[in-house]
Parts: sequence; C-alpha cells; structure tokens
Amino acid sequence: RFTAEFDFRTYDAEGVILYAESLDNSAWILLALRDGKIEIQFKNEFGTKVTSGGKAINDGLWHIISVEELEHSISVKIAKEAVMSINSPGTLFKQSQGFLETKVYIAGLPRRVGGALVKQINPRLDGCIRAWNLMNQGHSGVNEVIQEKQSKHCLVAVGRGSFYPGTGMAAFQINYNNLDSAEDWLINVTLSIRPSTDTGVMFALVSNETVPLALSIVDSNSSDSQKITVTIGSITVAQLESKKLCTPRRVQVGLLVTKQELELAVDSHTDRSNSEQLSTLHQAMMENVVTYLGGLPDVPLGATPVTAFYNGCMEVKVNSRQLDLDEAISKHNDIRSHSCPLIMQ
Repeated sequence: RFTAEFDFRTYDAEGVILYAESLDNSAWILLALRDGKIEIQFKNEFGTKVTSGGKAINDGLWHIISVEELEHSISVKIAKEAVMSINSPGTLFKQSQGFLETKVYIAGLPRRVGGALVKQINPRLDGCIRAWNLMNQGHSGVNEVIQEKQSKHCLVAVGRGSFYPGTGMAAFQINYNNLDSAEDWLINVTLSIRPSTDTGVMFALVSNETVPLALSIVDSNSSDSQKITVTIGSITVAQLESKKLCTPRRVQVGLLVTKQELELAVDSHTDRSNSEQLSTLHQAMMENVVTYLGGLPDVPLGATPVTAFYNGCMEVKVNSRQLDLDEAISKHNDIRSHSCPLIMQ
C-alpha cells in the first residue's frame, strides 16, 4: 500500500507537496497545502475525495508528515499524531504481479493533470523536505534526483520573503489603471530589500522593447554606499544614496508615480521629480506594460542603464497588494518564492 513520510518546512500557504499515480493514470493521490493546512485529494475505481485538516503548518518550522494507506482508510499524521482519517473503499493502487508501482511527483503536477483534480490548486510550492521515506524504501530514488541540482538543496536557515539568486526574474500582468478615469493610472510600489550584490533591477515596467520605468540598485563610487535610482528609458529621473545596503538589515524603498509626479523614498529620505520624461511613461501606460521583478527580459542595448539581475531578498507590494511569486505569469526556477536565507550572526 501507499506510504510516505518526511520532514517538511515552509512559509508557503498553497501548493503541491506530493502527487502519486498508477502507471495507467487511472488512480492517484495528492498531498498538498491550502491556507497552510494539509489537504488530501485522491481518485480510485470507487470515486474521488478531497478533505483537509489539522493546524496550519506554514510557519517555517520543521514538521514530520506521514501519509499511510490502511485497509479501509488513508491516515495523515503531523508529528506522529493523527490529524485526518479518510475512508477509502478498496485500495488506492492495484498491484501488478505482487508489486505496487507508482509514479511520484514532488512539489508539482504533471501538465495533463491540473484540470482533473477534484479541487483546483496553484501547484507551485516553495518549501524544504528532508528525511524521505517513500513506500518504505527510505530515500531511494529521491536523493539521486536532488543531489545533482544545487537549486533543489535546502537552505540551512530561512526567514519569510523571496530570494532572487541573481540569475532570473519574475513577470506579472498588473493593471495600473484608475477605474474612475481612462487617462489616470497609479504606480505605488513598496519594497523591503536585503541585497547581496550592489547592482541590479528590482522593479521594472517593459513595453515591447522599451523600459518605460525601472527601479534599480546601482553601485556608488563610495565604498560604503549604493544608489537607488529610477529611470524612464535611458534617463535617470530620481536617485537617492543609501549607506551600505548589503548588510543583514532590510531597507524600505517606496516609489509613487502618477502622470504628474514621481516620488522615490528610501528609509526616511525622499526625492521628487516632475520630469518631462513622465510624458514618455504616460504614453507607455496607455498601452500594454508587463511588470518585472528582479531583472529584465532581453531589451536592446541602451534601452535602460541597468540590466543586471537583482540578487538578494525582496518583498514587493504594488498598489497595496502583496505580490505572491507563485502567481507570476513566468518565474525563473531558481527564485525561491517564500524563503529567504537567514544571515547567521
């Protein structure tokens, strides 16, 4: 019968932990998180079921999770204590010649499966799993896959936030228009950053091959400070210098833009601009812009002064909405959506 046990740690509230299916895809079981709580969905020849229970476990602490198929039920335990017992007529997976063979997917779903679930879920999950024991065979098969992939290795200690490794970005489709007026739009961005390198694009709007707005960290000539700059196209319209950013502390950055004025705030300092370049941005805002975090797609040389990827921790709020990288229209695989390495002091 199907069994799985492992230690699990996450700050993510929703996503697939494990999905297992029979070789002919006729039966399957899904172990996931929703609102931070364990959810089980399964299908066999007798029908489908979905249930959830227990306390929220997306608190960044280690939890021992086990799922075991018993004779007439499926048992789920957290820290060896039962939190769910789901009645299951018949077995989940049929044996073939005395063997039980399943295909197992970790932290995601095969593409064809999404629509077949009992209850839809955003499968992307950022978490850490250790002490694997699948089908009572220990970590056989799992270690071989993970050993070779550095990006799949667990961070030693994590905190809340997203981590950008300096190798890619995330893209969002965000509507900045003010519903009261077709010509009015508002960009209100708040970032909490802890950079690891001194140059990189944190937030940008891209329209076709132009960059009508970019918020970047730039190396300063001084050894103990960096600049945070706002550019429209290739022109810098606002900038502030900040003491050494690459430290354990988090820095608060705010950017507020309307068609009349732009305001950049870093900690308690501000720089305002009503540059004529705002008309260029206004023109782009009347068309289609894509929002990028942590870097830029390929744009022509000279389209914007900074093109380096951001490296470090960053949380982003746009127009009062906290952006969840699991909801991005595209995201580089190495970006960790809900875990930031802690600096051990």
